[in-house]
Amino acid sequence: MGLSHSSVYHSSHVRSVTKSGPVVIPPHQDVYPRLEIYDFCCDGTTYKPEFELLVQGYQAMYDRPYEDMRSFYQVAGIHGLPYSAYDGVTGGAHEYHNDTDWAKGRWGGYCHHGDILFPTWHRPYMLLIESLLIDEAKKIALQYPDKEKEKYVEAANKLRHPYWDWSAEKAVEGIPNVFSKEKLEIYTPKGWKIFNNPLKRYTLPVDLSTPLPTPSNNPTAKPSYTPPSMDYNPYTPAGYPTVRHPNANYQDQYDVLNQEMLAYVPTVFRAGFYQMFHIDNYLHFSNHALRSNDTEMADTNPGHPNPLVFVGYAHFASLETTHDGLHLIAGGLGGHMSYPDITAFDPLFFFHHMHIDRLIALWQAVHPDSWVPENIAINGTYTAKLNEKVNGDTDLTPFRKSEKEFWNSNDVRDIEKLGYTYPELVKFKDQDPKKLHSYILGLYKPDPHFGRRWFAKLTIEEGKLIGPYVVRVFVDLVNATAKTPVTSPHFAGLVAMWRSTNNFHANGTTYTVGSVDITAAMKRLGLRMEKHDYVSDVNATTGLLKSTSLFNVDTDINCVPVRHNGEEVSPKNAGVTKVEVYSFEHDNEDPNFLVKNTGQYYGAKKF
Repeated sequence: MGLSHSSVYHSSHVRSVTKSGPVVIPPHQDVYPRLEIYDFCCDGTTYKPEFELLVQGYQAMYDRPYEDMRSFYQVAGIHGLPYSAYDGVTGGAHEYHNDTDWAKGRWGGYCHHGDILFPTWHRPYMLLIESLLIDEAKKIALQYPDKEKEKYVEAANKLRHPYWDWSAEKAVEGIPNVFSKEKLEIYTPKGWKIFNNPLKRYTLPVDLSTPLPTPSNNPTAKPSYTPPSMDYNPYTPAGYPTVRHPNANYQDQYDVLNQEMLAYVPTVFRAGFYQMFHIDNYLHFSNHALRSNDTEMADTNPGHPNPLVFVGYAHFASLETTHDGLHLIAGGLGGHMSYPDITAFDPLFFFHHMHIDRLIALWQAVHPDSWVPENIAINGTYTAKLNEKVNGDTDLTPFRKSEKEFWNSNDVRDIEKLGYTYPELVKFKDQDPKKLHSYILGLYKPDPHFGRRWFAKLTIEEGKLIGPYVVRVFVDLVNATAKTPVTSPHFAGLVAMWRSTNNFHANGTTYTVGSVDITAAMKRLGLRMEKHDYVSDVNATTGLLKSTSLFNVDTDINCVPVRHNGEEVSPKNAGVTKVEVYSFEHDNEDPNFLVKNTGQYYGAKKF
């Protein structure tokens, strides 16, 4: 969960059903695309009215009384804290705080993490914030002077919540300025007005979480503020804003955030999504959980040659694994985005998850026949107990499609029926899915090298170390430590452990499995990259690489777990059980190299 349960405190702010009736999320009447934030706000005057309504709409949600179910506070609180019923939705498990599941690590909010509903639960969540935003925009549009009203009414109808593509090549430049500017000048119904930028931060109307037991970590006085212990959620008193990479004075550090974007966009984000789009099974694509007895993730990879050992699915990255990394990079130590319980109070959360929804939609278009199977929600939620069975018909609480019915995964499968789409889906509509697939692989290819690609697969036991933390992977640097800069040519990438629970699961230990594309690092270091010959390089009895080989997993791959405060932890104490190395061959003409029998295994290092 990202924190120990002894340190979790429940909010005293109890929610009640909104006075204007239950919050129902209807589909939009017309279909319009969600746009990338650069196109949306930086494309001259094309979307100027929509952008002005977006800013004013966010501010209007902020200005609603926090008890209002349509306020930003209440919507953000659905994800984690304050661990109370949104809009009266309790399901069959509302006695959560007295449930013995609590001691076993059950998740306190409604969000699904580490199960097959991770992608689909967030879809109506994004539809909710988008719908409320559009409602506010339509009211604001009607207030403009008559000579401009029609333009703004049309803009409000076309308005869809933009996304931030933090895996695009441009993302190496850092976070877009629209998220970091202190002020925005906007044309409103009453003329030009300078706003405190609502996309930069949200100021809490009530206390969020609780103070730490040590006075030095209580930010009631800004000059003495210090980032919190990793075992606790950062405490945000009423009147304080959300922050990103805060310093000791509780100020954002965008220089640090942008430096991390420069390092991780090419090594983690682009590589992760490039890998993800080679997965054709929804179960493997959807989340990062894996049972020790393999009840959740089966060995279905067709590309691994005999006579070798178990491969599993995860020499590629799941959607959730790469998603986790952005949370840690955007928030930093003490920043709200880094902590699952409070992450949604940073408005950046919604631009981030609109991008995740876009990637889900693109993946669906490429693999239209794979969808939500029946599985287990191992972590539980506010309305679901630990290890409940879930499938495409499971209610995605607390999101209502009518006063008496909730949306489910099958309901939200077709986004056009929900009233939105994405530019790539418009561009490739009614074309062969292979064309879209090739386009996406070209869009997110992390480096220009073709031929053989190399991957380090990490298996990490959850709960050994309370997160968030990352496991950095270095190539050919046996003495790498937490102080080794990620700008080093030896740094290949990382696996993010955004939410490491201490759950007990009756069906077996739970693992997170992720992979790092080490091709670029090997190229930089001049390591041997051609396919190894089994006759001369591999022991025919054990299947392991001979010590005479130029590449040895034991010495050439170094895993360095690092907590968010920079503290180094041993791989064993961080739950790293094993690192394995694979290589696969592919090219431009046939990018789906998993269907080819070209994979090679180079052994494992166990901890």
